[in-house]
Amino acid sequence: MKADVIVVGAGPAGSVAGSILARQGHKVLCLEAGTFPRFQIGESLLPRCNDILEEAGLLEAVNERRFMPKPAALFLRGDKTERFCFAEMFPGQRPAAMQVPRAEFDQTLSTQARKHGVEVLFQQRVDAVEFAPDGTGAKVMVTDLETSSKYRAEAKFLIDCSGYGRVLPKLLNLESPSQLGPRMAVFSHFENDARPSGPAEGDIWILIHPEGAWTWIIPFSNGRTSVGVVAERTLFEKHGKTDHEAFHSLLKADPNIQRRLSKAVPVMKTTRLEGWSAAVSRFHGPGWAVTGNASEFLDPIFSSGVTLALESSSRAAKLCSRQLKGEKVDWENEYTPAMKKAVGVFRVFVQTWYDGTLQNVFMYDKKPDSFKRAITSVLGGYVLDEQNPFVRDAIGTLRNIQKLM
Repeated sequence: MKADVIVVGAGPAGSVAGSILARQGHKVLCLEAGTFPRFQIGESLLPRCNDILEEAGLLEAVNERRFMPKPAALFLRGDKTERFCFAEMFPGQRPAAMQVPRAEFDQTLSTQARKHGVEVLFQQRVDAVEFAPDGTGAKVMVTDLETSSKYRAEAKFLIDCSGYGRVLPKLLNLESPSQLGPRMAVFSHFENDARPSGPAEGDIWILIHPEGAWTWIIPFSNGRTSVGVVAERTLFEKHGKTDHEAFHSLLKADPNIQRRLSKAVPVMKTTRLEGWSAAVSRFHGPGWAVTGNASEFLDPIFSSGVTLALESSSRAAKLCSRQLKGEKVDWENEYTPAMKKAVGVFRVFVQTWYDGTLQNVFMYDKKPDSFKRAITSVLGGYVLDEQNPFVRDAIGTLRNIQKLM
């Protein structure tokens, strides 16, 4: 089996990379180890995602699904709230995003990628890889999990969009320790929550828990609402012997959550996710590149996962296309710095969120409009926009705000 490019993973990153390449006339083989539809977290998208989905020819198909519009992020701590409205970002940035059940969203993207000409195969596990030293070819050993048969696929380039599977980081020994501490997320889906009326119905709620945890509340257009609590393991253990018991105990301990969920009914099994933070020592090599969660995943707090996945897969696909067309591509200068910059901006936000600095900045009611606009732009996923002071110097900009407090 031969192709110009092998894409590992048919999630959002794989669908974007595959679609961009196929629409450029390249033969793309996408190997997905799982089956769709599948459950996944990362349900709250950022406005920047829509730019990339449109560029890849995927946005129209997504819009046809009529997912819940997401106009803002609402942060709540005790009796204080702060709403960051995406319509108040910088000129040219999209005024809204979407809240998406990932099973339906991912299926929509992969189906549309196939319509663009991507050959998408499910239940195909990548077991080993071999690259030509000069970067001119990739050989991939694959197991068909349905038939247990093994075969070899060949391509001129391989893009790893395997997400949490982290195929190339494992096979090429690229795993690197994360700079972020370990935390757990316990979550479920509910129905009959008390949603706001009007456009604010689609806001993501991020609630700062009295005991140091935080909670997401993400409403979907199908009537369901995703709710998750993120905290250190010790806090969950304090609140219950089982995930279900600890989860519901923590929900009841925050009055803001209770006002929203007092009549809500869980409709999905309580689920746990932990040990998600990961990094890599390299983003690319001769004949390969890693993208999205396969390269680095930070934390669910600012819904950055899908955005970084799309940002990196789009950039990798365009560089790959140029290389396949005979152009000399400087991956070290055209790919690595942008990915480090995007991850780095979000990392500063994540780190300062958990040490309390960013929470205090968010809730400071006298911050200048210019700073709020810049914060909102980061929350919108525009972490490569150099007009934003947080993109140029996230730590320094936070310090400047703190001087005003």
